[in-house]
Amino acid sequence: MKTNTVSPVKRLTADPEKLLALTDSLNPSAPLLRLLNQAISNPRVTIETIAPLIRRDVVLSAKLMRTANAAFFKTSRTCDSIEQALHHVGLREVARLIATATMQGEAPSQLCAYGITDERFQTSVRFAATASQLIACEVKLDPQVAYLSALMRPLGVLVLNQWAERQGLPHGRHEGGASESLLGWEQAHFGLNHVEVSSLVLRRWGFPSAICDGIEKSIQLFDLDGKPPLALVLETAETLAESNRITLHTQRSGAGLCKNRLDALGLRPVQLLPISRSALLHARN
Repeated sequence: MKTNTVSPVKRLTADPEKLLALTDSLNPSAPLLRLLNQAISNPRVTIETIAPLIRRDVVLSAKLMRTANAAFFKTSRTCDSIEQALHHVGLREVARLIATATMQGEAPSQLCAYGITDERFQTSVRFAATASQLIACEVKLDPQVAYLSALMRPLGVLVLNQWAERQGLPHGRHEGGASESLLGWEQAHFGLNHVEVSSLVLRRWGFPSAICDGIEKSIQLFDLDGKPPLALVLETAETLAESNRITLHTQRSGAGLCKNRLDALGLRPVQLLPISRSALLHARN
C-alpha cells in the first residue's frame, strides 16, 4: 500500500550556487537562459552578441527560425539566419522561447517528490501562463511579462524535485492525502518553497527585478498592501487554476477570487470566465 508520507530528505538551504547548479542540470537551455538575460541587461548588447549563444542550442535555433518565418508565411520573405530571426522577433520573444524550452525540456516523466506526472505539471504551467497573459491584457499590464513570470514561477518545483531525487527519495508524496498547502509541505521538507527558489534563481539569472518581485510577493495571498500588480495577476491566475482543478496540489490556498484583489486590479468577476475558458483550452491542447 502506498504511503501518504514522504521519506525525509536533507534540507536544501537557500545557497545560490547550489540552487543554480541544480537548475543548470535540469535542461541544456537553463544555462543559456541565464547567459541571455545577462547579455540583455548589458546596454551594449547587440544581436551579434546574442546570436552565438542561440547557436549553442540546435533545438532552440530551430524554434527561433520557425517563429520568425511564421510571420512571413503569406509573403515571399524569409529569415535565413539567426541574426535576421533575432532582428525580427526581438530579444524578449527569444527569452520567452528559451524559458519555455527550459520548463518543457527534460523534466522527468514523473516528479517523484511531488507525486505528479510531468504532463500534469506542464498543463498547470500552461494554464497559469495563459491566464496571467490574458488577465494582464485586461488590466493594461505587459502581457509578455505576465506570461513569462507565470511560466517561470514553478521553476522551483523542478529544482526541489531534482534535489529530492538526488537524495534518493524512494517514493513520491501521495498528493490526494495531503492536508497542508503545497508551500507548507515544501517548507517542511526542504526548508524553503518553490516560489522562493524560483525568485532566487531568476535574480541570479539576471531577470528584471519587476518579474522577480512579482513572483516573490505572489505567495502573500492575504496581504495586499504595497503589492505590485504583477503579483496580483499571478495570484489571480493561480486561484483560477484552483477553481479548474488544474494546480500542482489538491489542497486549496483558501484565498479564492477575493474581491479586494480584483478591485486592486480593476477586474470584474464576469471578465474572468472567458479568461478561464481560454486558458483551460490552451492548457489541455
